[in-house]
Amino acid sequence: MKKMLTILLILFGFVLTGCHTSTEANQFEPKNNTFWIATDIHFIAPSLHDDGKEFQFIKGTAAGKDLDYQEESLTAFVAKAKKVKPAAIILTGDLTLNGEKQSAKEMAEILAPVKKTGTKILAIPGNHDIFDGWARKYQGDTKERIAQISPTDFKEFFPDGYKLATSTDSASLSYAIKIDKKYDFIFLDTNEYPIQTSRAQPHTGGQVKDETLNWLEKRLQIAESKNKVPILFMHHNLFIHNPLVYKGYVLSNAQTLKSLLAKYQVPVVFSGHIHAQDIMKDPTGKTDITEVVTSSFAIADHAYGELKLTPGKISYHRQTVDVDAWAKENKMTAKNLSQHNAYLKELFFKDGQRLAYQQLLDQNVRDENILAPAAKLVGEVNYNYFTGQDDYSSKRREQIKQSFAYKELGKYSPFLQKYIDSAINDTNLADQKLVIKP
Repeated sequence: MKKMLTILLILFGFVLTGCHTSTEANQFEPKNNTFWIATDIHFIAPSLHDDGKEFQFIKGTAAGKDLDYQEESLTAFVAKAKKVKPAAIILTGDLTLNGEKQSAKEMAEILAPVKKTGTKILAIPGNHDIFDGWARKYQGDTKERIAQISPTDFKEFFPDGYKLATSTDSASLSYAIKIDKKYDFIFLDTNEYPIQTSRAQPHTGGQVKDETLNWLEKRLQIAESKNKVPILFMHHNLFIHNPLVYKGYVLSNAQTLKSLLAKYQVPVVFSGHIHAQDIMKDPTGKTDITEVVTSSFAIADHAYGELKLTPGKISYHRQTVDVDAWAKENKMTAKNLSQHNAYLKELFFKDGQRLAYQQLLDQNVRDENILAPAAKLVGEVNYNYFTGQDDYSSKRREQIKQSFAYKELGKYSPFLQKYIDSAINDTNLADQKLVIKP
């Protein structure tokens, strides 16, 4: 009975807090055809942590995310945006580390200067953003529960999309925006979360509610009637981007959504969640849908996607934020800022190595002559995979498979060897750039 009540609350909660609007007169009139896409920023407000024991533990479980210089990297991102002046910055979920209300507030404050130049902030939540029971403040060797982000809070801190929306969904935080005579943007809330403050961990998986699917189809019907091209943005994935790691990342009703998008000829979907840079056309070959996953802004090289629209072309190009140059320009000499790119790479590389050591030590491997090269291989391949630099030649793939490290992984950790295989055999589409002619 309790489980059934929880499901009913999740399904119908937004009926109480959401509002359905349909204001077809609204139209976002962008000042140019360039949009930036950032995802999985996982920002935790500096006021919510120190360098104490408890926060050090959290950093150790952060899977290569930089949690120490987030304010600086976001400020560098904003500085670049103020110069380029994209029409909008699109955020596809997991804006905060674990749904801390204070993190959302401070993040909105950091982004505020770019809004003064006319750039809009168009955001959709991720599975870590709304009523996340892990929201904490870390001080010394203690942690305490703090205020969580509610749906109302989310719309308050990131209001632009909801103000510009031609329609919002009453069952979720989804909304649609007219861009110009050619394109419509649809922001789809794919998350499953409760309707009130939670004490549970965030639910990793995602699903589009039936009510939201009905709302989405109406938006797609309108786009079709006006001969417009709809572009979809969401947090969870439509396709399986890695055969080993997809449970909880791909929507549980992905096939239903895919069929709907194919029916109305949606050419491209932008998502996040898996943290890895990957561009994939429907692997079944049954539709022409392409999904673009931009890598997490919190890891590796602080990437974002640059989306450009013209009447006959949709272009995407992965870009990065050069914190090193920003630090130099602002006379910041701290090593991890003046050499931030190297710091990020080492941080992520070491996380891949840690994974290898952990797996092999669990199998009682203690020989450093095995551990070191295996960890180095995993670190390198992992870094390249997550930054979308996994376009290996057939010669390089063969070299990896013939290497001592790869063969030792096969003996002691078949899972890691399979992961290496999955990461070096991405033959679908190149992951840095995309051009579609809708």
